[in-house]
Amino acid sequence: MKFLYFSSINNLIMKKTHVLLSFIALFLITSCGSTKNAVKVDPYVGDWSMVISDTPQGDVAATMTISKSEDGSYIGSLNSDLGEIMLNDLKIEESKLTSTFVTQEMDFDLTGTFEEILFNGYVSGMGADFKTDGKKIIEQ
Repeated sequence: MKFLYFSSINNLIMKKTHVLLSFIALFLITSCGSTKNAVKVDPYVGDWSMVISDTPQGDVAATMTISKSEDGSYIGSLNSDLGEIMLNDLKIEESKLTSTFVTQEMDFDLTGTFEEILFNGYVSGMGADFKTDGKKIIEQ
């Protein structure tokens, strides 16, 4: 009889331990999951190394910087040997960029398409189109 009594106590202790360990495991599994929402990185925001080909000044190297304003619209600039040039009316829709800018008192259009980390487009002005290629500068 003593043996049966200890056996049922051991079974009861084992069941309680099993239930307790199950709850602990469940708690650990659910609490280890990330509760943070993944932040979507805008693929266009950042610096782009650009070359505007065959201009009257030859090939012009520039860095295009794209960011977002507080209202969510894109803003940008071109930096070259001519200094910083603001991009006006910058729009990016369905991987297509359109913008205008003024340099040396002349109006130009910048248009092109993004393909992952590459940009292919044209700077248009002075009655000509100048091939413009770029690559996103990836920060390490």
